[in-house]
Amino acid sequence: MGCGEVLGVLGAVLEVSVFEALFFLSAWFFEAVMGGGYGWYSKAVMIVLGVFCLFLHGLRGRYNPLPRDLRFSLKWSGYVAVLFLSCSVTAVAFSAFLGFFRSVDAGALPLDLVWFLVFVGFAEELFFRGYVQERLNEVSTGKFGSFLGVRFEWHRGTLIAGVFFFGLAHLLGAVNPLTGRFALDTVLLGVTASACFMGVALGVIKEKTGGVLLPAVIHGLLDFTTFGVGRVTGLLPSGIASAAALFLFFAFFFERILLS
Repeated sequence: MGCGEVLGVLGAVLEVSVFEALFFLSAWFFEAVMGGGYGWYSKAVMIVLGVFCLFLHGLRGRYNPLPRDLRFSLKWSGYVAVLFLSCSVTAVAFSAFLGFFRSVDAGALPLDLVWFLVFVGFAEELFFRGYVQERLNEVSTGKFGSFLGVRFEWHRGTLIAGVFFFGLAHLLGAVNPLTGRFALDTVLLGVTASACFMGVALGVIKEKTGGVLLPAVIHGLLDFTTFGVGRVTGLLPSGIASAAALFLFFAFFFERILLS
């Protein structure tokens, strides 16, 4: 990289770091003030930050969060929904058959679905893939020729955003300097490792579609299957269902999405 590109990358990294820090400061504040249930407010802040940052850069071109081909993204979002919801229903049925089923309020799962699709999937994809990734790709010329064996050109900023700004940032969920909380555990480490990989994979899909719709649906349904369904099945059955859905997605959907 030339001197100009290095300075551009450093400026972009500083910019996205400031906005990500604003999100974590808001999350820590809401947790300190409200305790449980603060996530609805902190993720609303993330959506606002994402929209603001996209408007800051003109809300056009790479900063337009809408897919280039809406029908394509809607079609594959539908396939993904059928896949993950089928695995979720299977997990619930097996847990009931084996006696693992946990009774919850009738409105809990629909509310969880809204939470994971809108306040997790959409919020995080809008901010991290729609803004952070595109800001880094705007100033970096580095490219890769394939991903998971599929020939598809994607960019260095996608890797940096997916691993460092999205994946490893999950570790900050273990701490809150305003309350003194520190709760790092093996579950969070596993989630962080998964997030590093999925952050890049979702970023590659964002590059393919040009929008955040399909990545948001994948992200939201993956988390819903793991943690929402896990409320009634336990994390082991729901984790198996999520792993099965991901395996089927990468085995049968991923390459077709990138090469279509």
